[in-house]
Amino acid sequence: MPQTIDFVIKGRRVYTPDGFMPLAVGAQDEKIVTITGLENAPRGREEYDAGDNPVLPGIIDPHTHMREPGYTRREDWTNGTRAAAAGGVTCVLEQPNSVPPVNCAENFRLKREIASAKAVVDFGLLGGAGEGTIHQMAEQAAEGAVAFKTYLWSYPDRSDEFDGIHTIDDGVLYQIFEQAADLGLPSCVHAENYRLVRTFSNRMLQEGRRAPIDHQKGRPVVAEVEAAWRAMIIARETGVQLNLLHISSGSAATAVKAWRGMGGQGVTVETCPTYLTLTEERLNEIGPYAKINPPLRSAEEQEILWDRIADGTIDTIGTDHAPHEFEAKEKGWRDIFAAPAGAPGVETSLRVMLTHVNAGRLSLERLVELMSVNVARVYGLYPRKGAIAVGSDADFVVVDLERRERIDPKRLHVKDPRVARIFEGFEAVGAPILTVVRGKPVMRDGEVIGEPGYGGFISRQN
Repeated sequence: MPQTIDFVIKGRRVYTPDGFMPLAVGAQDEKIVTITGLENAPRGREEYDAGDNPVLPGIIDPHTHMREPGYTRREDWTNGTRAAAAGGVTCVLEQPNSVPPVNCAENFRLKREIASAKAVVDFGLLGGAGEGTIHQMAEQAAEGAVAFKTYLWSYPDRSDEFDGIHTIDDGVLYQIFEQAADLGLPSCVHAENYRLVRTFSNRMLQEGRRAPIDHQKGRPVVAEVEAAWRAMIIARETGVQLNLLHISSGSAATAVKAWRGMGGQGVTVETCPTYLTLTEERLNEIGPYAKINPPLRSAEEQEILWDRIADGTIDTIGTDHAPHEFEAKEKGWRDIFAAPAGAPGVETSLRVMLTHVNAGRLSLERLVELMSVNVARVYGLYPRKGAIAVGSDADFVVVDLERRERIDPKRLHVKDPRVARIFEGFEAVGAPILTVVRGKPVMRDGEVIGEPGYGGFISRQN
């Protein structure tokens, strides 16, 4: 190791699996090469002293929609990953619905090439699996897919975005799970029962109920619970590692707890800061800007979701970062069913969750598990990502637990800040102040300094 190395970060509260410790961490050629006590800190060409501010492994957002290719008027890889850097996120995992959708090797390579030229932080890609594309799963795995995504849903009017990555046929789902198991990759599902959602949504429409709150009533908790149980049963029969995405209700998370209590294995659970923080009442306050799928739930369901955070049932936190166009969202004031579902989140997620840490809802150590360590484990990236250890990528986020700031959409990096209202006015306590990707700062004191194209492609093989 040279006398002077590329980057050194020092702090009195550096995360380790055994707790926070006073340490100096040195990086050379993008990797962590040394971890010492502060008194033995190596010299770095660039150094950062975090003082008493906690130094965490980089946050990994496992659920993002950067909208490129196909929908760059909503978001793109440069804007989206600048937002990630500003939010303390050092790696994003991208969902396969785009135009063209990622459902084969050719489309996988196209998205990888676009992202490689534009990303500010590291990224991985999920492959799509659904009706008519099971035979193309192996080629996506060979290209470096970290997992597969399937929507238990049908979008007849949006086939360009979801072609070949959805199914409502349990026989097809069984075959998808079989193939994913054979390839050794997790299978991730959007768990809502399509026919139940269609029934309840049609009921709202027939009764002339088109107010924002009727979106939630059209997608009841039972649709999520039923889909979760069905996916778990089929997963058990095929031996696949099942990952239930963006679980919105405490009832669905409790179904997983019951499953594990009966000896069921091979299921992990993701939820989002939105479901842990906001309730269905937010639809009454900001209308279509709070429309997401699955929808925001009741305060009672949210409290149960927190119980599942506390007892370890929930494994990871992602954001489902999914910006839309302002004009499309505005249609929801007149008819909530006419507006698309989705909201930005990659830039605000850490601030929102640090606020919960400060409120005593979870420890900082548990936050690191949910937003970094466990994400890396689920997607086969650990210990390259999600760890502060010799040999790991030198990814860090330094947080100021005392910084207070009201979330203002105009200050976010989303392509159109007008749509970023879901956390508008939220009083955040705690914020990232330094984001480091592979030994290079990409955000310092709120200013994004990383360059497009610096972010690298990450897969289970590299």
